[in-house]
Amino acid sequence: LTTHMYDLVLDSLACLCHERYGDSAGIATDLDLVELMPEDSLSPPELAKDMLDTVLHRHLMDGGDIGFGGGGSENNGGIGQGIGVGSGTGAGSLVNVISPNTNFDARTCPTPMTFNAVLRIAANFDPSAHAEAVESAKVLGGKMGLSRGGTGVDLKQEQDRLRDVTIDAALTTFSRMQYCVALTLRTLRSSTKSATSRQALKRQAKMLAGNYKPKQQNNFISGRNSATYSYLIQTVANCIPPSLSRGNMTFGLYHKGCVQEGVMDEQLVKTMRGVGGYGNVDEDVTEEDGGVSAPPVSNGPIFDAFLAKELGAGVEFAVDKGRQLRQDRNYKLRRHVEWDDTY
Repeated sequence: LTTHMYDLVLDSLACLCHERYGDSAGIATDLDLVELMPEDSLSPPELAKDMLDTVLHRHLMDGGDIGFGGGGSENNGGIGQGIGVGSGTGAGSLVNVISPNTNFDARTCPTPMTFNAVLRIAANFDPSAHAEAVESAKVLGGKMGLSRGGTGVDLKQEQDRLRDVTIDAALTTFSRMQYCVALTLRTLRSSTKSATSRQALKRQAKMLAGNYKPKQQNNFISGRNSATYSYLIQTVANCIPPSLSRGNMTFGLYHKGCVQEGVMDEQLVKTMRGVGGYGNVDEDVTEEDGGVSAPPVSNGPIFDAFLAKELGAGVEFAVDKGRQLRQDRNYKLRRHVEWDDTY
């Protein structure tokens, strides 16, 4: 099995969750997703995280750095040796990687799609609806009382558990993207596709210097893109009720994605507007005095003021302002496919 095969499975599960719980919810019945899953199987976020673990474990065995800070010991320069054909090439010092033809095994290297599909599953997954569907399936199958007993308390506990595993799958995936060297090499290759040797070196040096990381980590380029932040913000908004905490978390993620990593695009702006209840369209939220109305959903006074000032005037206005500040400098460079913002 190659990484791309896992990508296809993760993408299929993400599309299924989007159809069942996302914007197009209602096409499938409550039991459709549950019926497709084997009996007593893991929930979609848990299953996706397990598949990601499998991909990253195979990448580690092939000499890659899977995002835990290093794939090898200090004795060999921090290079993960592994046992595959790409051994010894996964976690070296990237300051010496200047050739677009660097040899590593693409069959085991994770892609932005590998990580972002897990985040997309978490973003579209509804823990409460899934727990209720599983409960209904057991009732219809005559298996009530074999596991949880069907009590309201147990159902609530299962809903809370599914909420926790959804947040865990999203946040751990987000963390592991930062130091995955395969994503860094992919970014460096994309940046030098049509550049001269001197231009390539300048561009790589600029990218490595603008990562907002400690000096010992300057050789890594985060593989996160606009889809990463969009799905993670959507997960936080779905799993945490409107509150000061939700406002602080989503603001921190949005600021990091736009200001530090420069991956702003329309999808990210729409998702952030949705946290405040503005919706995904450029609706008119201006008041008679020319100001912008407060978000319909409050997440604290500071967050509400920020959202109304920066994003309340509409998606197009926010994106244009971000472009002037170069907050979209990397949004195409880090995508799985340059013309598609899904992954």
